[in-house]
Amino acid sequence: MVGVRRRASVARAAVVGAVLVVCAAGPAASYAGAPRPTVCVVSFNGPDEASVFRALLPEAQFAFVDLAPVNGPGATGASSANASGDGGRRSWIYDACRPDLQCDVVVYAAEFAGRFFGARPFSLSLQDMEEASCQRRCDGIFHHPQEVFLLACNTLATKDQDRRTPDEYRQVLLEHGFDRASAERVVAFRYGPLGPSFREALRRIFAGVPRVYGFGSVAPKGEYTAPLLARYLRARRDYAEYLEREVGRTDPNVPLLTAFHKTALIQASGLGRSDPGASDRNAVCALYDERTGVRDRLRIARDLMSRENFLAFVPTLQVFLERHPPPDFDAGSRALFADMQALDPPRDRVVGLVHELDVSALQLELAHFALQMHWITADELRHIAVDGAKHLLSGPLTSEVVDVMCEISKQVPLGDTFESRDFPPALFDVDEGIRMVDCVHPSDPDVTVRLVATLDGGDPSRRAWAAYALSRRLPLDDATLMRLAKYLDDPLPDLRARVAWTLRAQGRVSTQVLAAVRARDPGLAAELPTS
Repeated sequence: MVGVRRRASVARAAVVGAVLVVCAAGPAASYAGAPRPTVCVVSFNGPDEASVFRALLPEAQFAFVDLAPVNGPGATGASSANASGDGGRRSWIYDACRPDLQCDVVVYAAEFAGRFFGARPFSLSLQDMEEASCQRRCDGIFHHPQEVFLLACNTLATKDQDRRTPDEYRQVLLEHGFDRASAERVVAFRYGPLGPSFREALRRIFAGVPRVYGFGSVAPKGEYTAPLLARYLRARRDYAEYLEREVGRTDPNVPLLTAFHKTALIQASGLGRSDPGASDRNAVCALYDERTGVRDRLRIARDLMSRENFLAFVPTLQVFLERHPPPDFDAGSRALFADMQALDPPRDRVVGLVHELDVSALQLELAHFALQMHWITADELRHIAVDGAKHLLSGPLTSEVVDVMCEISKQVPLGDTFESRDFPPALFDVDEGIRMVDCVHPSDPDVTVRLVATLDGGDPSRRAWAAYALSRRLPLDDATLMRLAKYLDDPLPDLRARVAWTLRAQGRVSTQVLAAVRARDPGLAAELPTS
């Protein structure tokens, strides 16, 4: 489970882990007349596990090359183009894929909750991995290895409940930096019917790999895992000879399982061509493949939605429909889409889940999928969002509640639904309350008045939040702008900077506003155009 492995290493899950991918580059040296095996290590936290492989596998026999993204912040999101050709952004993992790269061993050492992350500024989601694994140039990373080590909690977990209840798992996620919206989503995918299990997703991603090792529940900390790995590698003695001797073998790796016998480590295999799930992988990859026509992929989508376990494919179907909105379909595609819409079992199951789920970002995401399928109307989606928002406003105020409110408002704008009177005075007395008001973004001008009044408070953080919220309510009336001008020489630097930014962003100002600004900041006044 996320966070259990390295409590001290994760201050906030939003600042997700760095990735160290160690693989071969350039001509491989020869070992016993054959190319050196290549070890690819993905280390999102400390060097504990990676150091074991480097220390115990001689460089004369193994190839190690660092392919980690080097442009810090740019690596957290993605590269400039989507590999599928849709013009969107893509994960850094595509940059690690090369036709000449052939990993024999892959080691992921990380936190995990539907995505691999850690203390460094990189992360990797299962969906990004799955789409990349469908690309032929990524075969060497995902399908060539003989062994894959997934050293993180729950990497090979099924949908079955382990020793923690879903509520306990959610609490652990919250305690280790996940916002409530993200925590709810992870729990739903871990235990609920949406999406494949983590185990099946990773078996699909590493299709063809004979031996995949991971944890069905909690994983040990890195400093505990490292000596267990060392024990295993020493037991193997000649690891290169072992890899060559046991190519393709899927029977239990007794030395490894013995070394980890007091942990939740388990062994699986990547999907083989004859496995029942192999056709699922082919279908998923086809949905991602932009070289395949939309009509052909709609036929695949229709077949998936006709299956009893169609909920496992909803996340992929959502991606497909986001990239190919139904209003853009041609006549033939619209006919196929109509066949999908007419399927009663999936419609009833999705709409039923929308109403069964607690108020959450996931509920709104599923409702949005129902809207894409025309199974609910835009008014119904709005009704669900508004009811959820009212429910959150009537309950206790926590940062987790605010996170969910912000996610809801991203799906459905709520600003014209709520008035100033809907927000109790206590919301304006705390940072999280102001953040909630900002996320709802009510258009009522009385909210602007209340935010301006908050600028006179004594708490610096709350004043800064109020200034930020006001800067997102442009254009502002003259009375508000003249009041804001009073804070251009405020002792709080963040407040001064935000007010100056707001005045610049306002555009043209009246002569009265300009005079008020000039009295406090002549330099800024010289920059402002007048109406």
